[in-house]
Amino acid sequence: MTNKAASQSQQARNFAKEKDDLYTEGAELWLSEQSKPKKTRISARNIATQLQQRHLDETGHRISLQHQTITQGAKGRRSQLEYAADREILTTEECELVVNYLISCANQGFPLTHTRLKDTIDDILRGRLGPGFLGVGKKYTQRFLQRNNDRIKTSLSTPLESKRANAVNENTDKAWWDLLETTLKEHNFAPENIYGVDEVGIQPYGTDRERVNGPKKKGPQYQRRTGNRENITILVTICADGTSAPPATIFKGKGYQVKWLQNNPANAS
Repeated sequence: MTNKAASQSQQARNFAKEKDDLYTEGAELWLSEQSKPKKTRISARNIATQLQQRHLDETGHRISLQHQTITQGAKGRRSQLEYAADREILTTEECELVVNYLISCANQGFPLTHTRLKDTIDDILRGRLGPGFLGVGKKYTQRFLQRNNDRIKTSLSTPLESKRANAVNENTDKAWWDLLETTLKEHNFAPENIYGVDEVGIQPYGTDRERVNGPKKKGPQYQRRTGNRENITILVTICADGTSAPPATIFKGKGYQVKWLQNNPANAS
């Protein structure tokens, strides 16, 4: 699956970051040249030209650099991104706190919606700015996610029953693998008698999915829900010798209906 194209605002931020990194590198190169004999020094203009060409060759992005900005940066002038950071209402430490909290909640099965993320940010800012702070704007959380899109993202949640979520912990996981190892060693099963089974639960009347925020490199973003919904379970079985059995479907039904076996290419039972 290909990645979605970045928005115009994200492209602009990426471009600004690339340019700022080049200016920082140029300032460091210019400073290092000052320790050399004057006749052998590379000028700021030539440094800018070399960095432009190298960046174009490596990325295909054409960025124009000003040699005056390189020398000014070497002498302590702050970059545009540093000025922009000062205008950001959250401090760097507060931003890191929000990102880590968002990831922690998502990993526990309680991902933050935009509303809950806004409430979290507002609470942090009221602690610093006072109770009179009215709160960030409606679109602030979207811009916050875009600024930190290397670590967090928005996705549609996948419901996960609370009892199943509670069963996923270090102790039960270790106990299961220990039991499997002991059983295989004790009985020495042949590969054709070893089966791996996985299951998926499907809610027949809609999944009540909503947009939530979590870690960028995570798979499905699960969201804990109460277990009072009717659920359809599908079991898929694969043998250790490479063969597989038809899937099994379990769902609530008052009586058997012949049509359940129609349109059934997998021959599920």
